[in-house]
Amino acid sequence: MTALLNDAFADVIICKESERSALSTFRKDLEDSSSRLSSWRGADCCQWEGVICDNITGQVRELRLRNPHDAPCSRRSYGVAEFQAYHRHKLGGRLNPSLLKLEFLNHLDLSCNDFHGAPLPDFISSMRNLHYVDLSSCGFHGAVPSRIANLSRLRHLNLGDPFPIFVESKVRVSSMQWLRHLSSLEHLDLTGADASSASDWLRSLGNLHSLLALRLSRCGLPPVISGNAANLTRLAQLDLSWNNFDSPLPRWIYSLTNLVRLNLSHCGFYNQLPTGLQNMTKLEYLNLSSNHFSSNFPPWITRLNNLKVLAAADNMIEGELPATMDNLTSLVSLDLSQNRIGGMLPKSLSNLCNLQELYLYINSFSGGLPDFSGCISHSLRILYLGWNNLSGPLPSNLKQAAKLRELDLTYNKLTGPLPSSLEELQELESLVISDNSFKGIVSESHFRNLSGLKIFRANGNRFTFKPNRDWIPPFQLEGLTLRSWRLGPEFPPWIKHLKNLQYLSLANTGIEDAIPSWFWTLTPQLKYLNLSSNMIKGQILSLLDFGMSRNVAVDMKHNLITGPLPRLSSNVTILDLSFNRISGSMHHFLCGNTEKDMRLEILDLANNFLSGEIPDCWGNWSSLSVLRLQANNLTGKIPSSVGLLTRLQSLHLRRNNDLSGALPISLQNCTGLMLLDLGLNHFSGHIPIWIHRLSELVVFNLRLNRFWGEIPVELCLLSRIQALDLAGNNLSGRIPSCFDGFNVMAGRQKPGERMYYSADDTFGVIPDSQYLVVKGRLGFYSNILHWVMTLDISDNSLTGPIPAAITSLSKLQGLNLSRNCLTGTIPEHIGGMNLLESLDISKNKLSGEIPQTIVELSFLSNLNLSCNNLTGRIPSSTQLQGFDASSFTGNELCGAPLPGSCGGNEGSRVGGEDEEERAKSIFETEVFGLATSIVVGFAVGFWTVIVSLLVNVSWRNAYFGVLTRMGNYVYYVWVKFLLWCWCFSS
Repeated sequence: MTALLNDAFADVIICKESERSALSTFRKDLEDSSSRLSSWRGADCCQWEGVICDNITGQVRELRLRNPHDAPCSRRSYGVAEFQAYHRHKLGGRLNPSLLKLEFLNHLDLSCNDFHGAPLPDFISSMRNLHYVDLSSCGFHGAVPSRIANLSRLRHLNLGDPFPIFVESKVRVSSMQWLRHLSSLEHLDLTGADASSASDWLRSLGNLHSLLALRLSRCGLPPVISGNAANLTRLAQLDLSWNNFDSPLPRWIYSLTNLVRLNLSHCGFYNQLPTGLQNMTKLEYLNLSSNHFSSNFPPWITRLNNLKVLAAADNMIEGELPATMDNLTSLVSLDLSQNRIGGMLPKSLSNLCNLQELYLYINSFSGGLPDFSGCISHSLRILYLGWNNLSGPLPSNLKQAAKLRELDLTYNKLTGPLPSSLEELQELESLVISDNSFKGIVSESHFRNLSGLKIFRANGNRFTFKPNRDWIPPFQLEGLTLRSWRLGPEFPPWIKHLKNLQYLSLANTGIEDAIPSWFWTLTPQLKYLNLSSNMIKGQILSLLDFGMSRNVAVDMKHNLITGPLPRLSSNVTILDLSFNRISGSMHHFLCGNTEKDMRLEILDLANNFLSGEIPDCWGNWSSLSVLRLQANNLTGKIPSSVGLLTRLQSLHLRRNNDLSGALPISLQNCTGLMLLDLGLNHFSGHIPIWIHRLSELVVFNLRLNRFWGEIPVELCLLSRIQALDLAGNNLSGRIPSCFDGFNVMAGRQKPGERMYYSADDTFGVIPDSQYLVVKGRLGFYSNILHWVMTLDISDNSLTGPIPAAITSLSKLQGLNLSRNCLTGTIPEHIGGMNLLESLDISKNKLSGEIPQTIVELSFLSNLNLSCNNLTGRIPSSTQLQGFDASSFTGNELCGAPLPGSCGGNEGSRVGGEDEEERAKSIFETEVFGLATSIVVGFAVGFWTVIVSLLVNVSWRNAYFGVLTRMGNYVYYVWVKFLLWCWCFSS
């Protein structure tokens, strides 16, 4: 009967005038750029978008204004178009309290809009009929109103914002006492709120007997180790992820035996995987990823046979997977990546008939690949086994894995050719087999049925692929990287059919051709292009066609490209044309561009034949962070407009250029500079005192220029410096005594973050590189530049002593003060520089003895103290005596490794010899002289007597008579004397 009445009056029920007026007022204060609320006109507000009325009374019961394009808020995957639609359809402005007139409103949803950091609307606390409130992802800021406790009928409250629009736009919860009054609450989501001061958070939940779902992710919650959650008996979903508890897993969680979903990822939990979880047999979702659990993989997990999702990635789990893995019969997704699990992949995995996603990358699994037999072959869609120690060939019969959509085997030890059965993977969308040891011929037939393939990455293998020139690929790839394949010498013509390419690497593929004209029709959608390390010829006149993506990386280094620099699209953010044969001026490239919004961040034109002056028009290139122009033929001064590059972190102008003049004062505006290399030019003038403004400098190289005057003490304020090279200039005066201000070299401050400059085939970045003179040799430092510590001020005209403060640089690896006019002694505490690998203080005027502490430099592999006025004995140690004598020549030194030995008078000056040692030496000398006299006297007497006895027979008889009587006595005395001498000397 009620249904019939509802149908009869459905056409005549309209909303109340007071409520229509309240909604109209509410709309006036909203910003609605997409006209989502264009239907809010006319007398019947029940027909308006998002307004739901009671079918009988016409009273407004629900207001549903959630952004219809909510993917960025709901954490679903989304593309550029969806993200743009989300921004277009966001409501903003002010929330008018006119909603208070909607007396019967029980459902309010304004989620996924943008109210620009406004405070949470306090008036909502007066709307006592509300059952459902969702203000999530709205950019609200400030404390949760305590009066929200008045909403005693509330069953659903969502104030979460996992990814705030503004960093400062966070909801704050200093206490959760107000939760005690919301006893009907079933769903609570405070994701992203700042609850770092809410130490009562667990205790405040004690009255929520009806609570089913609790989400407190990213709240900065303080740990509660011994709390009580006994009243949360109905709780089915708990999310505490991304809170840094830094503790063992609290035991109160074990009492929540009705949990179906438990997310404890990124919580800083440590110790073993908690055995208390084995009683949560209702669990369907368990996420323990990104903690510090360190036990072996526990067999008890296989008892949780209701699990559909098990994630324990990014821990320190060791051991092997148990043979009972097939007990997890409900498992749909298993993620144990980034651990230390090893051994063979258990055969029991093949019996997981519902498993669709298996992530085991970055572990220590060994042996061969699974043969995809068993019922898993009918369900598996995603398999990630990269970064292990798997070996052997790919399975010959891939048809059994025909359901695979994503396969990642990168960085293993797999060998052999691509099996012909690859064509059976007809649903494959992503195939990644980079950096193995595959080799052989790849034919067109391998790809015959892979029409859905979108990603194919096979870098670093030794495949050869040369299909027919008229071959048309059956797929439309978005990403293709074939570094180190044999594709050339012709530029592969089949590439022109791949119209959807976003990522392309043909680096080191043996191409000896010019880039064909048709190739540039593919560039509008490209985000990453790598054609480096080939022999590509010809000119590149324009890079203007990169139009769709706003962040494009172009890498064409190490080729034979000639001609002038090309015109550049404003969408290119990385351009590497180094090690080519590009010539001419930079003026047209830098100054001829009419774009006002150039986004280029990294520009590498090193090792070309560019000439002329560096143009003075850097104002349009304000996004630059790395500029590498070394090894060209550039002349003139550094233009003052370089000072407009306020984001610059790395500037390289060294060698083969002929730059001159003083450093422009505007360079002090580049306060973010971490690496400044001006070596091997003709710069002159004083080292500027404003250099201390570049306080982020890590590498500062002025080697082989014409700087003169004193080293400014302001240089000591560069506390982060790790490599300082002022060698080969005309600097004079004393070495500043404040070099102990180099905090990183002294070990008082950690080295800074790595410096990055170029992209590689993993679509990531590799660290900056730099030539440095270390141990007297020029070396190229890239991945380890972050750790190099060296100080070189050699080949100048510096005077005075070596400051004792230098010895406080305990992390220094190389120190070169040679070829100056330094006087005084070697600092006594030089042994404190215990990481020193190279020490060169040759060709100075140093005097005195070598300090005994130098023997403590156990890492020293290069030493030169030659050509000074040093005196005394070289300290004795395995390290020092292992150096060549040339390390000590040109002094008045003695002792190994120099030829000869120190004289007796010198012995009195040898450190470490006491009176007992000297007395022992003198006694040994005297005993040696006595023994020598006895031996000589005995020889003379012996031969005299023997000759006489041979001539006269009577003498011979008398002599042997006496000898017989005295023999025993003489023998006894002589032997006793020799034994006494030997014992005393030893």
